[in-house]
Amino acid sequence: MSVTKEITYFNSFLVKKVVEDNGSGKAGKATWPSLPWDPVGYPTFPLLASNDTNINQFNWYVEEARIRGGYNNTIVDLGVKAFITETEDTELTLSNGLIYSGLYNSRTGVNETNVFSTGENITKEVDPRYGSIQKLYTTDTNLIIFQEDKVSNALIDKDAIYTADGNPALTASQLVLGQINQYSGEYGISENPESFAFKGYRMYFSDKNRGAIMRLSRDGLTEISKYGMRDYFRDTLASISQQFTPSQNIVVTGVPAPGEPTTTNYITITGLSSNSVSDLELGMVSIEPFYNVTNLYIVDVVSIDTVNNTANILINQRVDTSVLGSDGLSFLKFTKDKVVGTYDNYYDKYVVSMQQTDLGTYDTLSFSDSNNGWTSLWDYDPSFGGTLNNVYYTAKGGSIWKHYDEGVINNRGTFYGTYYPTSVTLSFNPMVSVSKNFNTINYEGTNGWQADFFLSDPTGKIDGVHYKDESSFIYSYDEGAYTESGVTYRVGFNIKENKYFANLVNNGVQANGNNTIAFGMPGQVLPGASMSGVKGFFATVKLSTDDTTDLGGAKNLFAVSSNFVKS
Repeated sequence: MSVTKEITYFNSFLVKKVVEDNGSGKAGKATWPSLPWDPVGYPTFPLLASNDTNINQFNWYVEEARIRGGYNNTIVDLGVKAFITETEDTELTLSNGLIYSGLYNSRTGVNETNVFSTGENITKEVDPRYGSIQKLYTTDTNLIIFQEDKVSNALIDKDAIYTADGNPALTASQLVLGQINQYSGEYGISENPESFAFKGYRMYFSDKNRGAIMRLSRDGLTEISKYGMRDYFRDTLASISQQFTPSQNIVVTGVPAPGEPTTTNYITITGLSSNSVSDLELGMVSIEPFYNVTNLYIVDVVSIDTVNNTANILINQRVDTSVLGSDGLSFLKFTKDKVVGTYDNYYDKYVVSMQQTDLGTYDTLSFSDSNNGWTSLWDYDPSFGGTLNNVYYTAKGGSIWKHYDEGVINNRGTFYGTYYPTSVTLSFNPMVSVSKNFNTINYEGTNGWQADFFLSDPTGKIDGVHYKDESSFIYSYDEGAYTESGVTYRVGFNIKENKYFANLVNNGVQANGNNTIAFGMPGQVLPGASMSGVKGFFATVKLSTDDTTDLGGAKNLFAVSSNFVKS
């Protein structure tokens, strides 16, 4: 007679098909396990047999431990049993340490990049007094190490021995990381590794802690910010914060996305009042605990409907959307000021952009090694950038912008789709100790330049009101043209012998740089507006491109001058 006998599966595997539960225990589409572990849809083990074959086919299965399930075939070994436990299992962060893995050889197929053998000497540490390692860069078989307050280089696959006179000589070595040598000078990259850029053997970076922009070349470290701009960079870098600050607080309510259960991490949200879901970004966090759910953040913004102010988002944890609909979630974005460095190989310049993210302000400048000075101020604030095939690209807001595109007509002065007028500010200071009347302004170049202001040096007491003589606005050659009785006249710049010139018409004085007083300074005999020219020891003038003359086209400015007489 037949007998039912219970058997024990020694050293066997119990496997479960990876499925998504649709509420009835039956299978849906495949869902792969991930962290954090949340086994929703998996049956309680062991699950008893069911009369429903549609359910049984997705239950737990027994996998035989012997190969192919054959009699006396090789069985899976029990493996090694660990007898030693780690008593200190907390994470250890060595911010000044280096570690390297095994080799990768594409020719032989050897890939040991995930092998970190503790039996070998695979670590190296730099001096912890100089802060954490912020940036690594390899060049000429050397590893350049940028710490917060120091720059060093480590020899790769070689070491240094010293002769009797103390000079180093390189020798072959089995070491992957050889001796670490520090560059002269107490400079580092602070906490702004994004400021790093390179061209050939030259490397550029910022040192916020010392208010300097640095160049590392074969002659060592050089403070290039001191070339006429030391005070400017000292003050501007001091305003760059190293702290993360919250911004863009967006309050939303939510419901399950279509086809999702009540408790889910895929939700459809709606912005409340003036909160626009268009500002939602990956990584935004909810700092307030939501019904005992902490560390909640956005994993992905799947879609945005700007018309209805709704969006489908994926968050890192499942939440009860029935509660979410009434109480809502508050998402915050944390931002940090940046010093972004790129290299413009088209014009052969290092570009650095100092960005105060919370204020939305920035200063972008470029440095030329051939001039050994800072040549331009720019109206763009990139997230990052670089040169590819001699074409300069920058990125902002997830989009890439191609600079100096000759294929687009009149593209000069346009960045990320916005046009910015080009301007230059100059000073006239001849015969420095003589008071002068500046009567005219002239320039050599192309049409399309206007004079925004022509100001004298300030007059007044240190603790009193300061007055500056001011000229009227001077229109460009085309914008200042008008017709009277069929004759064209120019109210701004006119041209003679290929040189543009204009008279300086006094517009009064500026008091403390704010309001213009047409009569002039107190006690002045003649009203300022009744006088010609601008009076002062020196003058400052700003020329810019107008808004109509060949907008975005090439504008040249070779020289600017002014006629003056002794006052």
